[in-house]
Amino acid sequence: MAAAHAAVDALPPARHHTAWWELIDDMARATDTIRSILDASSGQPEPNDARIREPQLWPYVLAWAERSFIISNLAEQHRPAAPPLSGLDQQRWTDRAHAALQRGDLDTIDVWYSGRNELITLAYLIEHEELTVLTLSGEVGSEQMRVLGHHATESEAERAAPPPVPMGVLRPGFAPFQHRPSPPQVPVAELIRRVDDAQHTGEVYGALLEAVEDSGPSRGLLPRVSELVDRAASFADALETRQGQRAAARLTVLARQLGVLAGEIESAAEDLGVGVLPPHRTPRPVFPETAPSARQAPTPAATPIAPLPGPARHR
Repeated sequence: MAAAHAAVDALPPARHHTAWWELIDDMARATDTIRSILDASSGQPEPNDARIREPQLWPYVLAWAERSFIISNLAEQHRPAAPPLSGLDQQRWTDRAHAALQRGDLDTIDVWYSGRNELITLAYLIEHEELTVLTLSGEVGSEQMRVLGHHATESEAERAAPPPVPMGVLRPGFAPFQHRPSPPQVPVAELIRRVDDAQHTGEVYGALLEAVEDSGPSRGLLPRVSELVDRAASFADALETRQGQRAAARLTVLARQLGVLAGEIESAAEDLGVGVLPPHRTPRPVFPETAPSARQAPTPAATPIAPLPGPARHR
């Protein structure tokens, strides 16, 4: 906990730091409660001990399982990063990156936020059939994009790049490990849960792709709905009535539109690219203090180091 606190204190001021501090304190309270439960039950004989202790421990252990990624990630923020390119060298490499992007020869590998709240991207630069791994700062393709470094391998680039801070979450109160029975007749609930639990665009892409998959035994939801509508059109047409024929015509058109929609969803999913939720989307504490915390957020710098990729939302 102390290492995580120290890591946050050492980072440049940012609006999500207060939430991180609250979460660290929250996990410390959970740890103290776990120890108290274990100490209180240490003198009880088994198996009564386990039956009494496990239900008491479960909420606190579950909270640690769901939020430990932030604590462990913050504790690793002391890793130094290589100094960025400077002057004409940086401008030259940045120009090459922009040119490669226009040609379609800049392939994103991974993306994260640094402790300076900069969006960091690793990407392959393809020139003359040779690959160079670039470390980029700023949204790819934007005017703020600049090359921090160029490397021969991904591992070398990862070691030299600014370390990532914890990724954000879509819904602060979401508990990914909480049991939620998903009725077999509504499989879309699991896909929705995966999006709620997602932090990386790849996870959302996978959920959308499963919804529109139209081959093999794992056909997606939308193709099955399209098949249902098409079958209903056949039934309506088989009624051999004008009303049935009108309904059959409408349902046939809708089935075709669902097919087009599936293609549009897949295309939109691909447009997500590679990205992570910004770190200010921090989980809410599970066990907040009864009184407001006296800790105050640091005063933000007058000039931000890098603009956030979306409109600011005050917590």
